[in-house]
Amino acid sequence: MAPLVLITGATGLIGFRVLLEALNNGYNVRFTARSGEKAEKVTSNPLIQALSPGDRLSSIIMPDTTVDGAFDAALQDVTYPTIKGVSNLLASAMKVPSIKRIVITSSIVGNMPPIPDPFTTVTAASRVHLPGPPPTGFPNLFEAYALAKITEANQTDAFVENNNPHFSVAHIMPGYVFGRNELALTADQVLQENSSNMYLMACITGKEIPFPLHGGYVHIDDLAAVHLKVLCLEPGPETPSNFGACTNIDYSVIFGYIEKAFPNAVADGTFKRGKLATLPIAYDSSETEKRLGRRLRSFEDAVVDAARQYLEKLGKELA
Repeated sequence: MAPLVLITGATGLIGFRVLLEALNNGYNVRFTARSGEKAEKVTSNPLIQALSPGDRLSSIIMPDTTVDGAFDAALQDVTYPTIKGVSNLLASAMKVPSIKRIVITSSIVGNMPPIPDPFTTVTAASRVHLPGPPPTGFPNLFEAYALAKITEANQTDAFVENNNPHFSVAHIMPGYVFGRNELALTADQVLQENSSNMYLMACITGKEIPFPLHGGYVHIDDLAAVHLKVLCLEPGPETPSNFGACTNIDYSVIFGYIEKAFPNAVADGTFKRGKLATLPIAYDSSETEKRLGRRLRSFEDAVVDAARQYLEKLGKELA
């Protein structure tokens, strides 16, 4: 019988694409959702319907993942959880002998200080030292997000060291994730769906992003492939437990890619030059590329894929 994979975050860009990849690779998949409506968004998606997964796909409603034991039921009979929320799941996983490996989707911001040094190379194994208890307030949401990722990486490392679990734990650290968003079924959803793609689409439709983004990216297709590859790796002394998924980029090239691929849509005003500043970083994902056996896809591929999906949903010709 095929292993059962638990996926949290399946109602978002990354989790949904990982779910598709898992089904396409023969896994049975259980996913968590905060409501029946959100679960229906996944199961009714045309790409899911086309796969006719039947009882290979199931959902479990989990309104609050912060409650003690929240994952106890979700993890029953699971072999491989791939998750975006961590501490409670690790505690629940200790009670489930069938679990072999947990894959945690984090972010490159979990490996670097809030203002990264572009001359210091960072890898997925890098950790930021936490000098004391976390602050009680933050000047903006992003700083809170970054500290949460830094804290999670450190706390998970400590959990593994202190508890010697029967399962292995791997971190995947992606940059900003761009490409087709298969959860977006209309042009407006392509523009507004809550994901990294919002910044990219704003930048090619004449908007100005009021803050810089880290100059690190991964194509959504590559990130899904990394998840499945890491899921299957046998743990051992030669197997890394941290995997970067990030190519260093400069956002100033975005509209050049659009002009090259879609000159008609530029001419008719569908695409307009916006502004997106780059926060320079130096991130090394060569270990992940070695494990995948190929280079991560170019930034141009992701820009063109996302823009093409928008034109498709508008019903425009793609010449």
